[in-house]
Parts: sequence; C-alpha cells; structure tokens
Amino acid sequence: MRLTVKSDYCLRVLIYLQEKNHKVKIQEIADAYNISKNHLSVAANKLSELGYIISSSGPNGGIEFNYKYRDKTVGELISNIEVFDIVECFDSETNTCSLNPHCNLKKMISNASKSFIEELKQYKIKDLI
Repeated sequence: MRLTVKSDYCLRVLIYLQEKNHKVKIQEIADAYNISKNHLSVAANKLSELGYIISSSGPNGGIEFNYKYRDKTVGELISNIEVFDIVECFDSETNTCSLNPHCNLKKMISNASKSFIEELKQYKIKDLI
C-alpha cells in the first residue's frame, strides 16, 4: 500500500508545525523540505479544511498547528485524505469487472486497507515528532 504525495505533504506540514511551535509561512516549509510551494499549499488547504491547522492571511499571516488536534490519530487523518479504491471494483461507478459477484480479492484487499488504517490509529498526531 502506498500513500499519495498529498498525505505525505500533510504529514510533513504537521511535523514541521509541531516542531516550530509558532506560525510559519508555507514557503518556509517548502524550502525546508525542498518541495513545491504550490503542492504544499494544496496539503495545507486540506489540513485547514479538516481543522488540523489554523490559517491566517495577510502580511503577518501563515499557518500554525491546531493543538486541539494533537490527540487525533494518524489513521483518522489518513482516512480523511486518502481514497482507498485500490482496485477498479471498489468504485461502483466505474466498475466493469465481470468477476465482481464471485471474486474474493475485493474482500481481501478491503480487509488489508482496514488493517492499515487500524494500525495508523495506534499513533497520535503528537507522536509524529
């Protein structure tokens, strides 16, 4: 199983913000990790939407970690970012697999995905640092 770049960047943002413990500009994080500010902004927007970070605009703006979320689990975060439609048959709108009614693979992969998230639920956001 592999996480998307968006999840990777979200985790990096949370690690950075917890380590710094103050408001920072997205460009600062992008420079620290040598990654695209635009891609990092997408991750920061998602984290802001979910409540993990507090964002403010203007000359003194930036982003900071919302410490109310430090006890949320990494599994909860990843579940809100990732889509675990690992194989075609997971998406009922695009599924064209003729094996679907009789295939056990879908159940196996679904159980593996659930186990992956359950393992990540053992760790809290504050455990990232």
